[in-house]
Amino acid sequence: MRLACRSAMAVLSAASAAAAQGQPPGPPRPTDQLPSGLQMPAEIIPVSPRAHDRPGASAEWMAIWDDLWKRRDDPAALKDLDALTEQHLAEDPNGFEVTRRHASLVAWEADGEPDGSDEKAAKGKIAWEAGDKAIQANPGDVRGHYFSGVGVGLYSEGVGILTALSQGLEGKFRERMLAALRIDKDFLDGAPQVVWGRYFFKLPWPKRDLEESIRVLRIAVRSHPGNWRAKLYLADALIVNGLEGQDDEAHLLVQQILDAPGGRDPPEEKRVKELARRWKSKH
Repeated sequence: MRLACRSAMAVLSAASAAAAQGQPPGPPRPTDQLPSGLQMPAEIIPVSPRAHDRPGASAEWMAIWDDLWKRRDDPAALKDLDALTEQHLAEDPNGFEVTRRHASLVAWEADGEPDGSDEKAAKGKIAWEAGDKAIQANPGDVRGHYFSGVGVGLYSEGVGILTALSQGLEGKFRERMLAALRIDKDFLDGAPQVVWGRYFFKLPWPKRDLEESIRVLRIAVRSHPGNWRAKLYLADALIVNGLEGQDDEAHLLVQQILDAPGGRDPPEEKRVKELARRWKSKH
């Protein structure tokens, strides 16, 4: 399971996955609210989140899982999450509630692995595949599309961006993340927008588009000021772009992360603050 979720194409997570990931998403958002220039995927028909789960699915294990999720930075809690997920995958391997949780959990684990590692690639692939099962179970729910897309991105960072591009993964990533943006661009405090903006940063030359990355991430930061990954990823794009005033803006964003009190999702906040400290030490 440990080899069993804001990439080459992007990366979490906002991948991130936040405490709110256990909550059902809101209704589909109008397409005219999406960042401009996005190609819309085919129309997606919403389906009840429970429609494809077995009748005997119990809310009790899901409540336990969601409580453990809030402490996923604790190795003991993470071990229990792994065990609980494995148990219910064995009972219902294609159920929406277990597959979308599986995808988010393994995406979280993959996000903590170093780029270029076999562990990141393996876990990213598992998150991608689990997310695809969630899509099949409930194609109208944002969570399957989002965590599958994040899994593709994490796998790509594990094997290397150029290798991922040679395997044709850019189209797979775009398909899944555009679907997530179409269904609910504000899911997980704007996570699909953050991953989409990161995607343009992570691409190698000549595909890299720093201006588009900055544009999308600025939209995300304005509408979701509490999303620390959005600020960190925007700082990355600004510092590399290097236009007048952008270095100062980047340092201000990172300092905002370090000074923020947090409290909504402690494991994610702990991880991003550590990334922000590393960023500041290098710039």
